[in-house]
Amino acid sequence: MRTAFAEGAAAAIAVGSDAPDLGGAHVRAALEALATGDVVLGPATDGGYYLVGVSASVADRALPVLFGPHIPWGTADVLDASLAALGCENLTSALLEPLSDVDRPEDLGIWERIISAESRTSTSPAVTVVIPALNEEDLVAEAVRSAYAAGAHQVIVVDGGSSDETTRRASRAGAEIVLAPPGRASQLNAGASQATGDVLVFLHADSRLPRDGLEHVRRVLHDPEVVLGAFRFEVGNRSRFMDRLITGVGRMRHRVFGLPYGDQAPFLRRRDFEDLGGFADMPVMEDYEFAVRCKRLGRLGTASVSAPGSSRAWHEHGLVRVTLTYMAMIAGYRTGVPLSRLAIWHARLSSKDRVPMR
Repeated sequence: MRTAFAEGAAAAIAVGSDAPDLGGAHVRAALEALATGDVVLGPATDGGYYLVGVSASVADRALPVLFGPHIPWGTADVLDASLAALGCENLTSALLEPLSDVDRPEDLGIWERIISAESRTSTSPAVTVVIPALNEEDLVAEAVRSAYAAGAHQVIVVDGGSSDETTRRASRAGAEIVLAPPGRASQLNAGASQATGDVLVFLHADSRLPRDGLEHVRRVLHDPEVVLGAFRFEVGNRSRFMDRLITGVGRMRHRVFGLPYGDQAPFLRRRDFEDLGGFADMPVMEDYEFAVRCKRLGRLGTASVSAPGSSRAWHEHGLVRVTLTYMAMIAGYRTGVPLSRLAIWHARLSSKDRVPMR
């Protein structure tokens, strides 16, 4: 922790390796607590703690208090003694939810419970398909039906304030309707928050899942090292030369940048999505930024089939213009161009009635 502070960290968090329920949500909660407090502790049910976080502003005072010889290490009084010592130094402390750790043979049931749940998820996971939409009355019902035909456990359409029949047609097709502020990231996060499936698939309203698509999802995610998967890029009608050309250019883009995008129906385990904190609150490039974070945690996988999308943007604005704009947006994002400017570039390629922008 001292090394972290010496390198300029605003806060440092240490976690135990023996609390199998510990996830990204606990780390995010700890960071939130440290934004306004001095120290945060995650109580273990045996009287110790599974997480300790310290703010840089009090590190010189807090570290000797927390890790000194006056703490009865290895006993059921570690947490209480630590809190008392912090109080004596007038250091504020916050507590997270209690978790159990695995210290003794009788604790192995905790680990076995989690392994059993993960085994069920990897062999036959229930899949929730989340579809963000804004004024997509002509297409959304077909997207919903394709998800159910592929075997989805749950289909959620997140509407960003449509003024047409989008929600009614989606509901008639069997989707659950969630309302959210317009914006792709906020809509996707809102849908994921209502999901009950073990796996999340994010599908555009103008895309379709193939009938065997979810079997490919399960196959890709069966590899525990894969964090994020996606379908092969494809748009339009294969019988049309223009659409085949667009598909070829899109697949080249995927090979060059090595990251899946929203038009490839990305998918991942719900627990990984929650650990990552969902999509960043961005007006554009939320799928790119999310894929970058996923790649830091593990491998990216690609299904051997496509989830075909619409080629309307290319037909309306031209192959060269759309392709160059998308590549410029990626290059701009990577070089620090303001998101507000990237959003303007993106809006010029789509109808304002369709694009869920803020």
